Amino acid sequence: MKKNDFSLSDLLKLIVSLVILPVMQAVPADAEGVISVPNGYSEDGLWLYNDYGDGTVSVNCQDNTITEAEIPAQIDGHVITMVEVDCFKDNPNLKKVTLPDTITVIEDYAFYQCYGLEEINIPQSVEKIGFQAFYGCALTEVNIPAGVTEIEGFAFEGCNSLQAVHVAQANQNYLDQDGILFNHDKTELILYPSAKADTSYTVPAGCTKLESYAFMANQSLQQIDISAVQEMGEDVFYYCTSLQEITIPDGITELKGSAFGNCTTLKKIILPEGITNLGSGCFYNCVMLEEIQLPESLTGMNDYAFFNCGSLRSLKIPENVTTIGDYAMGWYYGDEDELKRLPDFEIDADNGTTAFEYAAKNSIKCTGGITQGVVFVYIMLGVVALVILAVIGLVIMQKRYKKQHELD
Repeated sequence: MKKNDFSLSDLLKLIVSLVILPVMQAVPADAEGVISVPNGYSEDGLWLYNDYGDGTVSVNCQDNTITEAEIPAQIDGHVITMVEVDCFKDNPNLKKVTLPDTITVIEDYAFYQCYGLEEINIPQSVEKIGFQAFYGCALTEVNIPAGVTEIEGFAFEGCNSLQAVHVAQANQNYLDQDGILFNHDKTELILYPSAKADTSYTVPAGCTKLESYAFMANQSLQQIDISAVQEMGEDVFYYCTSLQEITIPDGITELKGSAFGNCTTLKKIILPEGITNLGSGCFYNCVMLEEIQLPESLTGMNDYAFFNCGSLRSLKIPENVTTIGDYAMGWYYGDEDELKRLPDFEIDADNGTTAFEYAAKNSIKCTGGITQGVVFVYIMLGVVALVILAVIGLVIMQKRYKKQHELD
């Protein structure tokens, strides 16, 4: 064979370099490098699908004004298995969705801020519900089928009409008790529905953890017994606007995030010795909170911890507190969101402490270890002393007058 002869292998290499490689480079790949075919559309143009090449075919709605949607089981012979990220995101008109029994994954934000969505079936084929998948929807009930193995964080956050979550008895990962969502062994409370109408609730024995946002935005609960709990996530009771009193059990060392933020009727809370940190916005806008005793174990108060607590006139800060965030106490929003100091608010802290320095920096009165109550007692003692002295003086003057009268 001559040196310049063109072999079959050379021909194949040429085809690969000129045809196949450019096509592969033009085709998108998913996060794990799986090559997917170019996007395609349904005949009516309503659905965009994408075949990831690993058995996953996603679908995305192309009409943001649709009110009722029935996702097809197949498009161009491709079996639809996933509701894509942001599929119906920000559709304010969507009210009802029907999913085929081929769907295995409802991806993150799939129905995010579909504020009008009242009805959806979750088929038996579904295995995963993504992060904030139903954020802000108007669902009143949700049925979780047996095959669901993963419900990511905040899947039903902001569903303020939600009254109950029902889990199929055969599910090996989750269960419900009276419409409240738990993990399967009931050691973690995942979601207490926002619209559940009970005014009081006791976390069952054996449930030791409250997941982040577990009770978020419930409008009815006035009292909650969490004595069995040993761990709390972030923002657990955020926006519980009817909550009036609660006792934090021993063993809880931190109130994470805005744990009681916007609990506008909260009047009484008891913190255990052992609490070391109050998260950012921990008691933000707790306008009815009048008194709280901070334990000596406390070392940190983050930004806005007691922001806009207008009924809280004085706060005694333990000397162990070495971190105090911006606007942690003594501040509120005035007109046009202008930051203002709360009138008559005082900090009770010893000279030289972090709290004393915070007070000085923010032009807030600090009693230097002397509370208003103590000042009142001192004033009353002074008044009593003056009265006694006046009485004694009067008696002496009367005796002198009597003696002078007798001499006369």
